[in-house]
Amino acid sequence: MRIRRSSETNEIGEGIVLLTPRQRVTYDFITAFRGGKGFAPSYEEIRRHLGVSSLNAVAKLVTQLRRRGYLAPAPHNAKRWLAPPARRAGGGTIPLLGVVAAGRPIEPVEVPEEIAVPAAMTGAGERYALRVSGDSMIEDGIHDGDIVVVRRARRAENGQTVVAVVDGEATLKRFRLTGDRVELHPANAALEVMRVSADRVEIRGVLVGLLRSYA
Repeated sequence: MRIRRSSETNEIGEGIVLLTPRQRVTYDFITAFRGGKGFAPSYEEIRRHLGVSSLNAVAKLVTQLRRRGYLAPAPHNAKRWLAPPARRAGGGTIPLLGVVAAGRPIEPVEVPEEIAVPAAMTGAGERYALRVSGDSMIEDGIHDGDIVVVRRARRAENGQTVVAVVDGEATLKRFRLTGDRVELHPANAALEVMRVSADRVEIRGVLVGLLRSYA
C-alpha cells in the first residue's frame, strides 16, 4: 500500500469540496424545499430550520455554499436569491458496484449497474459509486442510503475520506497514517476510531462526490 502524508484538507478530487455538517444541513434543506415547493426558502425559513438566532448566520452559510459552487452567484440587488448552479454540459455514467459500510466493515457487493452523475463528478481517473450502509459518517453529512462517488486510488492523504479494505472487508472512513499504523476515523461521536497496522489496509479509492435522492 502506498500512502502519502499531507495536511488535512476539505478539498477532494478535482475542484469538488466537501461541506461541513452545518453547510450540508443548509444545502439539503434548500434543495429539498425547492424540490417540494418549486421555489427557494426564505432566509427566515432556513433560520428556523437550523435553529440559529440570527439571519446573519444564515447569510454566512449561503455565502459559503456559493463559494463552494453548491449555489449559483446571486444576481445584482438580489443577495437573498437562492438557486442551484448552472449545470455544466456533459456528465456521464459510472458503475454502482454495491454497498460500503459507514459503520462496521462489511464485504463489498460488486454487482455493477450504471448510474448517471453530473459532469463535476466525472473528472480525471477511474470513478465508481457505492451505496452507503450505516451512520458512522453522519457528522460529515453522509447518510445511510446515500450514494458516494469514489475516484479509484491506491494511496490517500491524511484527512481524506476513503474506501478502505481491512482484512478483506470494505469500510468508508476518514484516513490518517500515524507511523506504521492506519487510523480510520468515523464522523460519529458515538463510535470509536479503528486503529490497525498499515499492512492490513488496502486503499480502494478517495471520496469525490455524494448523491442523494429526495424522492
